[in-house]
Parts: sequence; structure tokens; C-alpha cells
Amino acid sequence: MGKRVFLSFFLILIMCSAVIGGVFVATTLSQEINVGRTEEGREIPGDKVNWNGKINILVIGLDKSSRLTDTIILFQIDGKNKQIRSISIPRDTRVKSGKGYSKINSLYAGKDRELATMKMVKSLTGLPIHYYATINLDGFKNLVDYLGGVEITVDKDMKYKDPYQNLYIDIPAGTHLMDGNMAEQYVRFRKGSSGYDGSDVQRTKRQQYFIKALIKQHLTLSNITRAGDIFNEMKKYLTTNFTISEVWDLSKKIKGFDMENMENYDLSGYSQTIADISYYIFDKAKFDAEVLPKFR
Repeated sequence: MGKRVFLSFFLILIMCSAVIGGVFVATTLSQEINVGRTEEGREIPGDKVNWNGKINILVIGLDKSSRLTDTIILFQIDGKNKQIRSISIPRDTRVKSGKGYSKINSLYAGKDRELATMKMVKSLTGLPIHYYATINLDGFKNLVDYLGGVEITVDKDMKYKDPYQNLYIDIPAGTHLMDGNMAEQYVRFRKGSSGYDGSDVQRTKRQQYFIKALIKQHLTLSNITRAGDIFNEMKKYLTTNFTISEVWDLSKKIKGFDMENMENYDLSGYSQTIADISYYIFDKAKFDAEVLPKFR
């Protein structure tokens, strides 16, 4: 098995958790991966894996506070059809929490963190979740810088500021070789300005576009040969329930996949303001009819 397979998997998962994913490069098998735990110290399990079937991986990207999820995407590895699929879940998705309702991105702030998010995504989609990978915003920015940036074309000026989040976005229209800071602005931009659709769904579409651009531009021979260095640089930002042996097994499974041909879907729904709070309302009937069959 070649390093190209591992780097493909690595880039997909790393990006998936901060925009989006996980750090799995095979040249450093002796390195440890952080294992997520609940507040009580219990390791976080996933559903039982059938390695001959489809494998689902939840990737979680944290915001600057590392208390709320900024990105939630469920990836599926379909070995039989050599296909990778994803479902982007808007962070404003309204979910039942305790005695009331909240946004799905706030579940991570509770005591069960990844486990609470995994259970809710499983409940919404009806799909098992075998693995998860969580990465913080610094990990995403450092990865982009380490790889030398990502070239992205911006159609319209992107301007927004939120001193509360220490978020200042100012990207002029045009083609940019984005470093980590500009990439953060691009994937976090949401508010409508200069004709932009400010919805959470459009933000996830930009994130999907960024991931594909990163993979296309950086799945190169030079990066393949330094896969171990990339892993060492990024592993400190990652928490997961993968073991090294499972990384090997999954990498074998995706050998021969077309990494640029991922199928991307959104959690079906619509935006609605309830009690002066903006939510994304999950449309289960539409999801079950149009999206779920692709993943079954």
C-alpha cells in the first residue's frame, strides 16, 4: 500500500474536522493518537464496525473557544463502490436537549462532548457512527500554513466583523493563495454581505469546496514523501477513537478511490427564527427520502 493512499485519507480527515478531519499517516505508526474521553474519564466508543460494509466517521471542528463545534460532517467510506460521501450538518440545527431545545453546536460544551454530539447525529440521520475525529481551529490553520496555502477564487468581497468572537473577515474578490488565517476567514464566513447568501448551508458548501481544493492541490509527490512530518506536526490537534491498526485497515479499504470525486450532501432542512433565535430546522421526511438512501 502506497503513501498516496494514507495522505489522501489524512488530508480528507484533517480538513473534515476543522473545516473538517483526522491525522492518519502510515509512516509514523509508533506515534500515539489522543483518545477522547467523557468527563468521567470513560473512553468514547463507536458503533460496531463491519469492515466489509460501509464505515461512517464523524468529524468535528471546534471554534476558537474549543467549547462549541463550528463544523460537523459525517463521512462514509463505501469500499464496495469505492466512494466517499459526506453529510454536512449545520451548526445551528435545532435539537432536543434536556427539557428544552438548543443548537447542535452547543452539545460539545456539555460533560459528554464528542459522545453527546455522536448520539445526536446518529439520532438525526439514523446512521451508525463507527468513528469520530475532532480537531481545533489552530490545527486547521497550521495545516494550511504547513502545506503552503490553498488557492481559492472568491467571487465577491467577503467582509464581516464580530469582536465578541475576535473574528474579522476581509477578503477582496479575486484569486488568493490563502494562508491559515485567510483560510479561517473563508471557511467561517457566514453573514450575508455584498450579495452573499448568509445561510449556514452556504457556509458548509464553501467548506466542502475548500476541502476539495486542498486535496487537489496538495495530494502531490512532495507531500507524499513528507507524510510523516505532516503527521507529527498535526497530531497534537487531534482527538479520535481510531487505533493505529484501524487506520491501516481503513487505508487499505480506500485504496483506488478517486479522492476528488466525493459526493457531498447537506442535512435537509430550512432556516427559521424561533423566540428571536435563528435555527436550522431538520426536515426528516425530506432527508429520509432524498439523502438517506445514498448512505444505506
